[in-house]
Amino acid sequence: MKAWMRLIVFIMTLSVSVLCFIQAQWGFNKRPYQEMVVAVYPAETPFITVDTVNKMLIQKIKSSSATLKDGIALNEFESELCAHDMVADAQVFTTISGTLFAEVYQREPVAKVVSKEVYYIDLNAERMPLSPSYTANVPVVSGAISKAQFAAVRDAVQFIKRHPLYGEVFLGLVEVKDSWFELRLSDQSSTVELGELKDLERKLNNYSAFMIKATKDKLLDRYEKISLAFEGQVVGTKK
Repeated sequence: MKAWMRLIVFIMTLSVSVLCFIQAQWGFNKRPYQEMVVAVYPAETPFITVDTVNKMLIQKIKSSSATLKDGIALNEFESELCAHDMVADAQVFTTISGTLFAEVYQREPVAKVVSKEVYYIDLNAERMPLSPSYTANVPVVSGAISKAQFAAVRDAVQFIKRHPLYGEVFLGLVEVKDSWFELRLSDQSSTVELGELKDLERKLNNYSAFMIKATKDKLLDRYEKISLAFEGQVVGTKK
């Protein structure tokens, strides 16, 4: 008899526990968010602002019939943010206390293209529009740059920016004809012809050697143009 009583008590206790759990889960699913926390990375380059992200989330939440805990709804919020021109990735999640967190990772521009249109080329060699809230301090590439050139331009800009001698004085590139570029340096008044965007390490090494000799011989001011385009040599055109 006592065994039956213990079994009945156990079943009742288990039933109450399951019922409480179901009620708690149902209440959590239906609970509106109590707080919203947004972080934009990197914070020092706000191509998209926290305020913009807040407005996007609020609008999406109001238009969504799903609860915040619902995985599909959170995925929709992430997709909405990732579709923004300035966003590379986003993560949206909620806590049991009802706080909605959104972490937004921005796209990173590498170069600014100035032609009939003005836009950035980003780290993934994709076209990136200008931001109304922030302007990137990146090298400027002038000319009719085609999409097929984006990767080569990105790689060249990154290589020159990392160069120990010319990274700090690198202003940008100018396409003077199809895939033929000039190099713009803040400490050089002469035109520096780079040619095609390949063999950049060799070309810059040759340029360094030329500059050392021209400076030593006090001939630097005599050159109007310095060409690095030809393999194994630097060609200086006098004024």
